[in-house]
Formats: sequence, C-alpha cells, structure tokens
Amino acid sequence: SANVFPADKRPSDEATCVFQVKVVDKKSYCKAFEGIVRSLDKMENASIPSVTLSKREFLFKDVKYLQLQVESFTISNGPVPCQFEFISKPNEDAYCKPWLIAKPSKGFLMPDSEVVIALELCVNKSTATALNSGEEKLEDILVLHLDRGKDYFLSVSGNYLPSCFGCPIQTLCYMKEPIREMLPEAIRELTLMPLLTDDAFWEEKPLDVPKELWMMVDLLCRSACHQEGLFQQPGLRPEFEQIRDWLDTGTLDVLGPVASNHSVAEALLLFLESLPEPVVCYKSYRSSLECANSYEMSSQVRQALREGQD
Repeated sequence: SANVFPADKRPSDEATCVFQVKVVDKKSYCKAFEGIVRSLDKMENASIPSVTLSKREFLFKDVKYLQLQVESFTISNGPVPCQFEFISKPNEDAYCKPWLIAKPSKGFLMPDSEVVIALELCVNKSTATALNSGEEKLEDILVLHLDRGKDYFLSVSGNYLPSCFGCPIQTLCYMKEPIREMLPEAIRELTLMPLLTDDAFWEEKPLDVPKELWMMVDLLCRSACHQEGLFQQPGLRPEFEQIRDWLDTGTLDVLGPVASNHSVAEALLLFLESLPEPVVCYKSYRSSLECANSYEMSSQVRQALREGQD
C-alpha cells in the first residue's frame, strides 16, 4: 500500500490529461468503401451466366406448304453454369408463332459447353389460310432467357409462296389461273371474301368445282379406278411436292408421268384436309349425319348444300 501524506491531500491548481480518440479519414474511408463495392460487384458479375450466340437473324426463303425448312445456331456458354429457355413475349401464350418451333426450346449448359438449336419452320393446314391471304406474315421475335441472366432477342423472317392448299373452296372457284400467277392483293380479296357472295359482283362466273380438285380427281378416275390400296397406301413425299407445285404453278401439262396414283390420292386427302371449311360445311355436318341412312333426306341435304342453304 502507498503512504499518504497530508501534503498529498492539498488541492492542485493544474491537471494534465491525455486522451486518444479515433478520427475517421473520410478520403481513406471513401476509397476503401469503393474498393469493397467494386470487389462485391466483380464477384456478383462473375456468378451471372452469359452466353454467345453464333447467329441472331434468320431468313427463310420461298417457304412452301408442308415443306420443312430448318435454320440452326449455336449457344456457347461461359464459365458459369446456366439454364436457358425460350419465353413468351408479353400478351402472348407461346414463345413463337404456330408455324415455328425451336428444338430444344430449353436446357442446361455446363461451363464452357455449347448446344445447337434448330429452328424448324413448317406451314400446315392451321396456318396456311392466313398466310395465303396476307393476314399473317412469316415474321417473329424469339426471346431466349437465361436464368439469373439477361435476355437475347432473335429475329425470324421469311416469305411464303401462296398455295391452293389452305384456300377456301369458294376462293379456288374464282381463281381461273394458278395461284402463284395471281397478285397478292387479288388472293387476299378472294380469300377474305364472305361465303355466298353474289356472283354478279364478279365479272366472270366462278367454276363449279375448283380446278385443282378436278385435276386430281380426274387423274384418279382415268388411271386408278382399279388401283389396289388406294387411299390406304401412302404416297412419296417428293412426288407430293411435285403435285403441289404443279397445282400451284400449272407448269406441268400432264401429272401422271411424275407421280404415282398413291401420291395423287394422298395429295387429294391433304388438299381436302387443308380446307378451312370442309366440303360438307360445319353448319350442315350434323344434319348430314342424321340423314345418312335415308336416300330421300340425303338428297335434300345435298340440294341444300348446292344452294348454300341450311
């Protein structure tokens, strides 16, 4: 213990105190803070997936009915695993138009890997009518989305060659020449023409039967009446394409030498299947079935169909 003397109890007039206080250097603080933010941003960016596309614009030339065209591109991934998918645009249900499909439409990529995407375009019975009339164009924008990453936009365009496949019967009856020889405005006007239009509105009387339908049926009647397996055995795809082009362009005077009876029969079925309104129209379909077992009633329905009445 320390000894306390009386003199030690006397008040002192002066006292010296030393304190150490930490002061923030604002300049150094800001520099350090910015360095930390840059480091965090760099780490975050390093974890964001990023890909490279070999192609972003696709042009499909001279597309024909039921003739598949394919364009491909490659997705090359970076150092981060990523999941990709084609997504629909706002206010749209599907990621692409009904005449287009991407294969595959989604998938997963390991680091530094790649995948080939095939864009397949094919016009069928559900899309041909609008393309013939010009209401629909071969134009679309695809959105390729990366999970936790950005979106990539792909442009798809092309031109469709009008075809008798997908045209209404009434339209074809007013076409005296092959559809490929007609102006787009004329095709649009005839395709959008309402049913039961007064014939007096047109300068020429329409055909009773579309020439394309007559030519196929006439050929089968002349050369395939005794053909076995007709309408049961499929035809050949190259021959169908020749028949389609023949009907659309009228470039061949005789079809027989370039196509078998089975191919003509299949083309006839595909033609009837492609009609927007079937030969027996929708409003008369039920009554036609109900009268199928009665010749007299069937005759009345047939007459009503000819007159365009219920």
